[in-house]
Formats: sequence, C-alpha cells, structure tokens
Amino acid sequence: MSFLNSPRIWPIGIVLSLSAFVLFQISLVKLASSGFEGPDDVQYYKMGLEYSRELERQHHQRINGWQLQVLQQQPLRCRMVDRQGHALEGEMKVRFKRPATRSQDQRQLASRDGQEYQVAWQPKPGQWLVDFDFQSGGQVFRRQLRWTMP
Repeated sequence: MSFLNSPRIWPIGIVLSLSAFVLFQISLVKLASSGFEGPDDVQYYKMGLEYSRELERQHHQRINGWQLQVLQQQPLRCRMVDRQGHALEGEMKVRFKRPATRSQDQRQLASRDGQEYQVAWQPKPGQWLVDFDFQSGGQVFRRQLRWTMP
C-alpha cells in the first residue's frame, strides 16, 4: 500500500497512461489511412469528362431521332431507323449480359442483311440485359433492354 501512496508514482502513471493513449490513437490513424484511396486515385475530373460526353451523346441521339426496332428476339433481328423511318447503315455491336453471372455474357458484332441486323445467340432461361451500340458517321446510339427468356 505504501508503494501506491508514494508521491512519485502518480505522475509517472499519468504520463505512461497518456503516452499509451497517444500511441493507440496514432496506430488507429495509421490503420484507417492505409485503406483510404484518396481523391487523386478516384480521378473525379476524368469521370466528369466522361459524364459530359455521355450527356452530349444522348443529346445528339435525341436530335437525330434514331430508334432501335427489335423485330425478333431469338435469333435477334433488329434495325436502326431515323426519325422519318429510313433504315440507317452502320456497325451494330450487341452484348448479352446476365445480371447475376458474367460467365454467360456474350458480345457479338451484328451482321447486316439488307436493312436488318442479325445476331445468333443461345440464351439460357432467365433475365438478360441486352446492350446495343450502333455507330454511324461518328455518331453513337446506345440502348439497353431487359428481356426475360422462357
């Protein structure tokens, strides 16, 4: 008991406990900052530029009045028309995606047959997301459809 009542022990104990507390806080800050990716890694500026390009693309898409007409789902037959209903010529890329798994995704270049584009694909039953990318004369048309295959 006399050891704890000594006048030198209390200041040393207080200094040691404060030192331990400060070291503990420093270790927590190091642990928290080790997983922080920081604003430089996220590249907000590039993301903003891509978003601006996407808005511009959508604006041109509305002005051009391009429309996708799906004539048949399996095998896929579709065509691109302008506002007056005239068929457009260009390159059509189609990507078939399963929302749950990437292993069944398919990406294909559609073949042109007259005014229509055709893609042969073998879908499994269930939900599918179908992305259409049509390019003609430097303009890009994008559309995503959700299909349920029996």
